[in-house]
Amino acid sequence: MVGEARGDGGGTSTCGLAVRGGRRVGTVTAVKPRSAARRILAGVALVVLSVSACTTHAGSAAQIGDDTIKTSTLRDVVDRGLAVSRSAAAANPSAAQSIAPIERTDLQRRALTTLVQLDLLEREARSLGITVADQDRDAFYQTYGVLEFGGVADFEQLAELGGIARQDLRLFLRSNALESAIADRLAPAPDTDAAKEQARGRYDKIVTDFRAKGKQISLSFDQAQGYLIRSLAADQRNQAVYTKLRETASREPVSINPRFGTWDSAQLAVAAAGVSIATTPAPEPPLGPGLATAQ
Repeated sequence: MVGEARGDGGGTSTCGLAVRGGRRVGTVTAVKPRSAARRILAGVALVVLSVSACTTHAGSAAQIGDDTIKTSTLRDVVDRGLAVSRSAAAANPSAAQSIAPIERTDLQRRALTTLVQLDLLEREARSLGITVADQDRDAFYQTYGVLEFGGVADFEQLAELGGIARQDLRLFLRSNALESAIADRLAPAPDTDAAKEQARGRYDKIVTDFRAKGKQISLSFDQAQGYLIRSLAADQRNQAVYTKLRETASREPVSINPRFGTWDSAQLAVAAAGVSIATTPAPEPPLGPGLATAQ
């Protein structure tokens, strides 16, 4: 079908104007000259015209500024995800029944969303002088898996059922780790006795819930405290990061190959062509929003 990533050839191109204005418009769309003129006269947007006024998608799934996400990269992620999803479902049919079947087009949009957001997060991290070492990412991976799913093995199994291969899961978790590090700079979590008390209550509830399922949490409260305090302040932290990412994307416009969807600048996500994520939300993936869009 048209939306499937089946190779690098036969790319399409979208020629026109890159429009920036309002909160943020990061896409490149075909705009008639008189339409652009009305925008300028109305003072609604700043219209930036490239020399060729054309963004090509030949061999690419998306472009972020001068960066390119290759169609082959997306295809490989999706192919691996579909393969592990089928294998995991065959090995654990009872667990598979609780998860909606994985559709290629949905998985393509989820994966491409994460890849584009990761590019934006990397850009913002560089501008702020932030680095996330492998050990920091691995620590986040461990903590996330234990506190959200009861253990890393359970986390990885559910990820496979949801269409994410293990080699890609660490890449996707890097997006979450980067976002947390950026939020630490832009909107630090409160270091107060009240915040610690809330974190303790959350930890005790997690322990109780998993014990009822016959699971033991492998992290002590001291090990989990930092993650939990950040999690409790997620709304404010997310808002700060997303505001900054929209600013980044306004400087480095995002353009999606129409084969895979369209860019929703408000939600920083890839939507099905002709669909607004803001008005028609997609079902949340089984691993939660963090593995499809940044938390």
